[in-house]
Amino acid sequence: MYLNKIIFIFVFCCITVTSFADELSGVDVSSPLFTNSIDENKYPMHIIQKDRVDSFRSLGENLESYSGVSNADYGPAIGHPVIRGLTGSRTRIMSNGSDINDLSHLSADHVNNANLHNISHIEILRGPASIFSGAGASGGIVNVISDEISGTNYTNNKIDANYYSVNNGFGHNILLKQKLLKTNIFLSFDNKKLSNHNLPHNTLFEDGVMKSTLSNSDYKEQNIIFGTTFIDDWGYLGLSFHDNEGVYGIPYHAEEEEEHEEEEEEHRIFSRIKSETYTLKGMLNSVPFVNSMNFTFYDSNSFLREHEEDSNATLNNNKTSVSTKFNFDNDMFERRLLLQYARTRSPMNNAYIPTSMSYDRSIAFFQRTLNRPYELDLALRYEFNSRQSSIQRYGDTSINFGTSFLYSLSNSLDLYLGYSHISRSPNISELFADGSHGPTQRYERGNNQLSREVSRSAEIGIITTYKDIDMDFRVFNNDINDYIYLNDRATSTGGKTDADWTQKDATIRGYELSLSKTFQLSNGAVLKTKISNDDISGVFDDDTYIPRMVPSKTVLALDYENKDEIFSVDFTYNDDQGDFSSLETKTNSFVCVDAKYSKILSLNNNDVKLSVFGENLTNSSQRNHSSFVKDHVPLPGVRVGLELAFGYDL
Repeated sequence: MYLNKIIFIFVFCCITVTSFADELSGVDVSSPLFTNSIDENKYPMHIIQKDRVDSFRSLGENLESYSGVSNADYGPAIGHPVIRGLTGSRTRIMSNGSDINDLSHLSADHVNNANLHNISHIEILRGPASIFSGAGASGGIVNVISDEISGTNYTNNKIDANYYSVNNGFGHNILLKQKLLKTNIFLSFDNKKLSNHNLPHNTLFEDGVMKSTLSNSDYKEQNIIFGTTFIDDWGYLGLSFHDNEGVYGIPYHAEEEEEHEEEEEEHRIFSRIKSETYTLKGMLNSVPFVNSMNFTFYDSNSFLREHEEDSNATLNNNKTSVSTKFNFDNDMFERRLLLQYARTRSPMNNAYIPTSMSYDRSIAFFQRTLNRPYELDLALRYEFNSRQSSIQRYGDTSINFGTSFLYSLSNSLDLYLGYSHISRSPNISELFADGSHGPTQRYERGNNQLSREVSRSAEIGIITTYKDIDMDFRVFNNDINDYIYLNDRATSTGGKTDADWTQKDATIRGYELSLSKTFQLSNGAVLKTKISNDDISGVFDDDTYIPRMVPSKTVLALDYENKDEIFSVDFTYNDDQGDFSSLETKTNSFVCVDAKYSKILSLNNNDVKLSVFGENLTNSSQRNHSSFVKDHVPLPGVRVGLELAFGYDL
């Protein structure tokens, strides 16, 4: 049935674009949709502009409405993006092309260390660009772009200030951007303090109790970012510093919550986070034998302490990485060569993972054809990775490659073909875990005999325009050898469910379809409309289902702009999920409505932007099937807020 649905949609789209090929208006591949600041990433899966990103929401929440992307949440503070059903380190989180150092790839209860204030945009990448940029990214890459280190001069000096209030929480942000002679200076300070989230009035828990708020769903955080860049004819040299600290609750108590509902303070389970990150980045234009050379030195310490009733555990990630990228462009090809080295030391204290070391070494090559009626991209990547604890060791080597082919069948009809072969080395949690993990209520056991996970993905798509309606349709099939997942057992140790990291062969397949049209209204007003639908199926080779696979969703997005007014509303329908593993229960369908209205006021030639917004305006009870704690942690009820943004040119 599922395969028939895909075939029907694909054949229908092919017939439609073939019948009307002569009337199509053309696709401008140089439009902002297909270009951004990263040379290799000319055709991202999505680009999310700054005005579509809300800093009080998690990274996963901000991206979950886009086709092919879902959110593996662990309560409102934690939201991991998932691309085409591939979770954990299969979907890599980057900042300006460098891996973000946090502990989110080790466990679902760890927050992403991705600062969403003062960014330029977020790009979601797949295919050769993601293979070239990051190791093991079989799902793809989420790259958060900012200009704290910038190879071009700031166009003006300014101060931006922002304040928002959401339900019982608030946040504010101040940004200074200054150009002094040949030097850019970037300084930002932001914090937020969000209280426990309200729940819809009809939200029931397993014990039949109805609750109005979600305990331990609070989150507070503070960030300081400083960046400076010196720019000259020879290139640029930049340095940035990030300081982040915060506290977030773990809204999952399992049996303990049912026993002590009234003793909330005794039951407080939360995590403290702190990180410091230094980045040295630059580019040299005059280098023998190459057009230019980019280099990055990255050093970061990420600290997390998990607080429970009777004990606490500390987890650290001390990561140092070096990368160098060479540009070999000529008239026929764009070419890049990338050398990367990373060492991660993970000292653990009273944690479910022992102290471990990880080494990742790689060399990658990227090529794109130029000045031809087609574009052929190719990426090759060789990796040598190792993981070790005091008593165990793991190492592997792999060759990864991917290619994509974009051919213009007419002035307005493009055919896209893609194939990738990607290996992912197991992480230290999957290999070495052996202990009680309080926030997940599990006793996790790793397996140092795990094999590297190998993903072979094929994709076909058409991109076209008919009567000003843009259409993008993709079908994909991903065969995965030795898919690694956490398997709950029927036994327990010390009151925690036994869970083992194990492997099975799996297949993930699906499709993504989006239609968009822009209407020019009277008085210069513009209405942008977009409807998208995606559907993913994940099955092991023994015909059981992969846990937490996202159900089908349909999104209608409307954006109205008229001089000094902006109004946007998203209607999302999440289908029910009846294809669940033995570890799960069925998830019912739901409709979610989010809206935002902004008014821009001019004050002494400076803009003041006042916004009101609401989320889940239907206040319906909702569960996220992708969530690790779906049954215990429902999604928030209606959230309303006010935002005030002010910009002043110096």
